[in-house]
Formats: sequence, structure tokens, C-alpha cells
Amino acid sequence: MLRNLAAWALAFVLVLSFAWPSMTASAEDGTFKLVVDGVEVEGYEQPFMTQGKVLIPVDNVFQEAGFNVTKEAPGKLNVTNTYLTLDFDIADQQISVNGKATNEVFPRTLRNYGNYITSDFLDSLVGFDVTVSEDEKTVNVTTNRVQDIDAFLEKMMAADLQSYEAKMTLDQSMEADSEELSMSMLMDMDMSVTTDPVGLHMTQKMSMNMGEETEELTTEAYFTADGFFQSDGEQWMKFPAELLQASMTQADPVAQLQLVKAFMKGIHVFEYDDVYIITQTITNEEFKSMMGEALALFSGMLPEGIGSIVTETEGAVEDEVEVEEATDEEAAATEEEGVVDAYLEDGEVEFDMGSILEMLDINIEKYFVVTVVDKATLFPQSTSGTTIIKMSMDGETIKIKQLIDGVYSKFNEVKAIKIPAEIIEKAVELDLSGEL
Repeated sequence: MLRNLAAWALAFVLVLSFAWPSMTASAEDGTFKLVVDGVEVEGYEQPFMTQGKVLIPVDNVFQEAGFNVTKEAPGKLNVTNTYLTLDFDIADQQISVNGKATNEVFPRTLRNYGNYITSDFLDSLVGFDVTVSEDEKTVNVTTNRVQDIDAFLEKMMAADLQSYEAKMTLDQSMEADSEELSMSMLMDMDMSVTTDPVGLHMTQKMSMNMGEETEELTTEAYFTADGFFQSDGEQWMKFPAELLQASMTQADPVAQLQLVKAFMKGIHVFEYDDVYIITQTITNEEFKSMMGEALALFSGMLPEGIGSIVTETEGAVEDEVEVEEATDEEAAATEEEGVVDAYLEDGEVEFDMGSILEMLDINIEKYFVVTVVDKATLFPQSTSGTTIIKMSMDGETIKIKQLIDGVYSKFNEVKAIKIPAEIIEKAVELDLSGEL
């Protein structure tokens, strides 16, 4: 009995001996507040000190700093704004910066099951400055982000950009509960653009797959003061003058700036030696606010009758009730659901875009778009991004994933865009009064 008791006592002492350094460290550990560019970052994970080093939670600091944070696989983490990219790998115990391995050990700790880095390492990264308050209660992280976004946008919009060329690729997939609605699409666009006078020439190649069917389409379009013309490869069509006037209104610098600002939710602008990096991440709340502001601007720019969609009502009302015979209760119920804004006299229903957005249960799973801007000229160099959006309506769920990649070139080198005379002569003019 005594021998067993001695054995257990020895075991207990050994356990205490291993635990003691950890317990001592815990007693000495101090927890800090995390403040990034003057904003306190809330959350379960907070900076703390251990063995003379201040450790900072990776996810919290980079998300607040405007970076895209992605957990690519168990034990792997990626943060980026495209100019600065860090890869964290627990298995290799390593951190790579822009593809180059560092001597920094990762993870520093698994406290709170979070990922932490030292304040010294964060301070060594371009665009980050880290200080600890004198009372050792706050970790202040200062980044190279532009603070006055509106002033930056106004300055960027005022840049002397008179013309340019752009190449864009859009890779889009749509997954639906019904296989027949699932599809994938790859689109390549080549554009020449002038701003004074306003002009656009675009060619577009599209490949679309739906189930076992594949469709390829090449289109071409011109947009100048002479009109808006588009070809499907066989026939040139001319869009109504009202649509051209609306587009010209949107080209007005003041209107453009208002529209740009409406879409600038979740924007961060990073300043480096040679470029500005503009990132955008959007939450569901920001998306709704952004669309509301944008729709208000669009409705003010569009001519009367073009801000809504009119469609036949056949089959739109339960039990095929004719619109003319719909009761007040049925009309009120339909409006309450946000489906119909107005009943028209000849069996048509008018939908405005605001109502359509309310109908859709939209969830932004991921939205991260990056634009690189030359610091000297304020001209855009490239755009890239990933968006994943899920929407539901009438029990049907659709997930749309988009990958966009584009580059800009030939700044102020594009000559005035002119629509060939034969296109103007042969184009068939569309009447959209009954189609919008």
C-alpha cells in the first residue's frame, strides 16, 4: 500500500514539475486590447504576452486590416491583399511571405485554439507598424491604409484618363437544386474605351455549358454619341435613343462619382511605394445598403418606363386568376410578398428592381475584389476577384460563383471610336417598350 502511494506521489510531483513552467507563464501572461487603425477589435481571441513576447491573433488583425482571410485546409491559412500575401502552415511550422519562407515559427501557440504571430513579426511586414502602450494594456497596429476614402476616389476620378484598352475574363458557375438550372460560363472580353468623347468598342466570346449542351457565342458592340449597336454574329441591332441618353447621363463625371461611391461599401485602400491596392469585401448588410443606394441613383438616371420590368401574367397568379379579376385581398397579399408592384390594364405585371431584390434571399458567402492602381498616374492596372453568392426563391436555391481577372493597357493611346457606316445603315432598331 505504501509503495503504491509513493508511486502515485512521485507521479503527481512529476506532473506538477511539467505543469509548473506553464502555470508560471500563465500567471505572468497579460492580456491586451487589440486596436487596428484606431478601431478596437472585439472577439474571444485577444493579444497576450508569454515568455517576453506579445502574440497577436492572425485572423482578427488581418480581417480588421482589410485583408482576405482564407482557411484553405486544416492547419493552413492564407491572408492577402494581393500585394502582400502570407501563407501559414502548421504542419511545416512555417510562414511564407509572398511565396518565400521565413524563419518565423508557426504556430506560436494554440491558446484559445487560435492562430497567433508575434508583434515583432507583424511589425516587420510592409505596411504594418506595431506598438504596445506604456501601461502594457493595448497593442496598437497601424496600417498603410488611406483614411479618407472619399477624397481618394475623387482624386482618382479626376485623373487624366482619356482612353484605354482592357482585357477581361469572367469564369462563372451556377449550382442549383435542379440540375437543369446548373450551368457554367466562360467569357472573354476585349474593350477599347474613350472618355472624351465617350465611346466603347467591345468584342465578347462566350462559352456556356448547361448539362450536356454547350453553346458558343461571339458578340460585338459599339457605343458612341451616334448610338448603341450590338451584333450577335448575324444581325446588327440598334438600341433605343432613350437607353443611349441614360448611358450618357451615367458617363457624366458627377453621376459616375455618385455611382462609384454607392458601390464602395467595404472598401480599403492600401498605399505602397508604387501602387495603391484597393480591396473590397462586402457583408450581406453592406450589399443591401449598396444596392439600395445604387438603385436610387439608377432610377434617377433612367428615362421613364425603363426602370422596371413588365412581364405577362399568365401563370403568375395562383390558380390562373386573371389580373383584371384579382380581388383586393389577392392583390394586397401579392404586394406584401414583394412580388408585384402594380397590375397593368392589359394582363401584365410590373416589377421594379427593388421588389425583385426583396424577393431573393441573398447571402454573400464570399466577396473579395482587388484593383491595382498606378500611384503616379492613378490609372487602373488590373482587377481580380472572387464572389460566391447564394440566393433562394420559392424553395429553389442557387449558388453563383464568379472569378474575374482583367488588365488595362494603352492609356491615352486609343483613337476616337467611330461606328462603321454600314453598321448604322443595316442595323435593325429595337423597340423595348413592351420588353422591359
